[in-house]
Amino acid sequence: MLRPSAPLANYVFHFVSITRGTVTGFLLAWFVGMTPLPASGQTADLAQDRRFDALTWVQNSAEYRMLTEQTFRLALHPLVTALDDVTISADEAQLAEGKFADKPPAIILDCDETVLDNSAYNARNILKKENYSTETWNAWCLEVQAEAIPGSLEFVTRAKALGADIFFITNRRDVVKKATVENLKKLGFPATEENVLTKNKELGRGDDKISRRETVAKTHRIVMLIGDSMSDLCSGMDVTETSQRNQVGNQKFQQLGSRWIMLPNPVYGGWQQALPENEHALKPKSNTK
Repeated sequence: MLRPSAPLANYVFHFVSITRGTVTGFLLAWFVGMTPLPASGQTADLAQDRRFDALTWVQNSAEYRMLTEQTFRLALHPLVTALDDVTISADEAQLAEGKFADKPPAIILDCDETVLDNSAYNARNILKKENYSTETWNAWCLEVQAEAIPGSLEFVTRAKALGADIFFITNRRDVVKKATVENLKKLGFPATEENVLTKNKELGRGDDKISRRETVAKTHRIVMLIGDSMSDLCSGMDVTETSQRNQVGNQKFQQLGSRWIMLPNPVYGGWQQALPENEHALKPKSNTK
């Protein structure tokens, strides 16, 4: 991540008395004093981690909280419409197949960074200079310490009161399913072994979540999908080029804000795997006319 150079006000100048020929000492003090201080008192290594700004924005900014609260509040309006209109389904496969009008309505939500805040896990990784691993991720899940994304619990509570059944489809693995249910219940979400659908590739429940949505579609009309990644909402996002992902996104754009609700996640996601390398991911405007 590119960071601007420190302004002049961030430089510290030291005055050192020159006695007994201590010119070397003066020069050393001057050189150290000219070193720019990292923002907010953070160590240089910490502030230079490419994840640092994204994660501290999530954990500290009023903007992130207000954005997620706003997203969930606005989602209630299309939800009311979808509950009343039995011709609506948010699942593309179910919509194409039809025969869902008489089924009870359901909302499917992703878990991580949609209703569960795992920023503490990512903060640990930054502090330890570690990357994501299945081992440390599962260990974090088993701690049952994730907090609720702002606005998510209020939305789910209201949606359930309006008559929608709630399902959580997560790419957490079966081994942490019990802990995930416990974490959700501890926060007040209506989670059970039946409505929390975890991943198990060996049993046909892969990353794409399609098979698990099919399970819900057998018994329910899926009126809304909510997630922090396009793969939570539709297929076709497991591509390795940003242009391809954006093309799929453009084709699906009409669904967003009504049947599909998207939350922000600048920390991680499928978009990272599709990024061009290094400076090629940046798009500066040409300064030529």
